[in-house]
Amino acid sequence: MNLGDQLAQQALTTGKRAILAATPPDTVRLAITLPDDSVQHFERRASGNENDWRATEFATPGAGCIFDEPVTAEWGRGLNALTLAR
Repeated sequence: MNLGDQLAQQALTTGKRAILAATPPDTVRLAITLPDDSVQHFERRASGNENDWRATEFATPGAGCIFDEPVTAEWGRGLNALTLAR
């Protein structure tokens, strides 16, 4: 399993809430709050599908890091489901 999938799996299985974050019109950005109140972001093109998600910014109080890791369709389908539910 690649890093993007690991981040998506953790977010989808342990996340407390998900919101669509403000982005340019051609981007979908999903922010998932984890149990420790850190936030993992995922992005894809607005015209994209489950194959186009990428794990991006990770923010935690006092720290953070930036990723640009692909997420496979297996976990991308879960991210898509959350965006449709919003």
